[in-house]
Amino acid sequence: MNHMFYRLLDNTLAEVWRRESTYTSSFPMSFPHVAERAFQYRGHPLLNAFSLGALEQALTEGLAYFGKSWARSHVAVDGNELLLRFLCDSIVDAFCADQGLLSLRPDDCHHGSLSQVVAEEYIERQTPGGARYYVRNRGNEPLLLINATGTPMAIWQRFLADSTHDFKIIVPRRRGSDPFVGGLREQVDIRTESADLASILNCEGAEKVAVVAWCNGARIGIDLANCRAHRISSLVLVGPMLKGIQGVAPKLSIFDTNLQPLLDAVMKEPGLAPLLSDTISSQAKTPDWSRWRNAPANRVQALFALPAKDLACSVLGPLSDSESFLNIARRVKADEAYPTDRLLAELRVRTMVIMGSHDQIVSNELICSAMKKLCVNPVVKVVLNGGGHYIQDLQYHYFRFLLIEFLSSDHLPPRTARVTVEELHSADGMNRLQANERLA
Repeated sequence: MNHMFYRLLDNTLAEVWRRESTYTSSFPMSFPHVAERAFQYRGHPLLNAFSLGALEQALTEGLAYFGKSWARSHVAVDGNELLLRFLCDSIVDAFCADQGLLSLRPDDCHHGSLSQVVAEEYIERQTPGGARYYVRNRGNEPLLLINATGTPMAIWQRFLADSTHDFKIIVPRRRGSDPFVGGLREQVDIRTESADLASILNCEGAEKVAVVAWCNGARIGIDLANCRAHRISSLVLVGPMLKGIQGVAPKLSIFDTNLQPLLDAVMKEPGLAPLLSDTISSQAKTPDWSRWRNAPANRVQALFALPAKDLACSVLGPLSDSESFLNIARRVKADEAYPTDRLLAELRVRTMVIMGSHDQIVSNELICSAMKKLCVNPVVKVVLNGGGHYIQDLQYHYFRFLLIEFLSSDHLPPRTARVTVEELHSADGMNRLQANERLA
């Protein structure tokens, strides 16, 4: 195998270590014989050109490389199949990239702090109406980045600092929130924020702009793509928060199930905000791994759902400050009352949704239900095995790969060992659209 193969495997190990640095030393694994594993991948379209022996060799070398960093168990551990699949899928993708069949490239980013990156690589501008924003001083493909409401931009640091892509990133300084500190200091609605972003696009003057929106920022992206469809070339929703859409069954995530009672309580009694925000802040602590010592499958699922440990406090920041928590509760209620069902039904912009297989912040099932029920135009659904809610950070090499394939190369991302790709749309809506076209 070549150097790229091992650099991609280093990225795989980093996905584990950045969540829990002691995981590979604390939980031994047994690594299987590869013949049966290789045969399971033999039918993958990317691997048709390779012999079974070549695939066995790649898996042998990959597992041996992982074994250097992982405590070894001499007996098979029941429940480790999920983790083994993640590792083997990563090896197969690294092999395909190493052989030139995938444009997946390692994340070799070495960068300073977010404030340093912005100071050196971005220019601050302001619209005539007062909306402030940053524009990357390189790149030829305009891309508007919409973060989760109140969350610090640190989660995007790899994307913002990466010199290997050609996106001219536009980062709005959204009302009531500091992009470096986070938090929500005033109540702002979707329509106001969408209008601010539209004014930024007008100020920049680009004919077509791609929009990438994460978590509850997705609702703003959807609104903007409807109101300014002539300016938006493509829309990418990353782990979109779509809870509360009218007409879509409420299939809540674990996070939503735990958070909603707290939001309801603070809306009823605002004075509870300090107590409830302190409760949420305590959840940023390292999990008690001992509770899953004899339940490896559950332990791996918990691992895959985590953010990077150095960003755990940051991603919960908007909820761990009492003033911000109260404003977030108000914003959630307003977002869920917004006509997102109509906006999805009217969405005509080319759209891709990126989801992590183990996202516990948003409900993948709810997202798929909403798209299948409401979207007339096909939506590209991409699921990354081993990903949670923070793909743009922990799986940045895959995130960049998917963006370049969909936005720069203008085609569907290829299916890989770790990436599944399919199209979602409403059959009823498609039939109505085709009927209207025939009448026209």
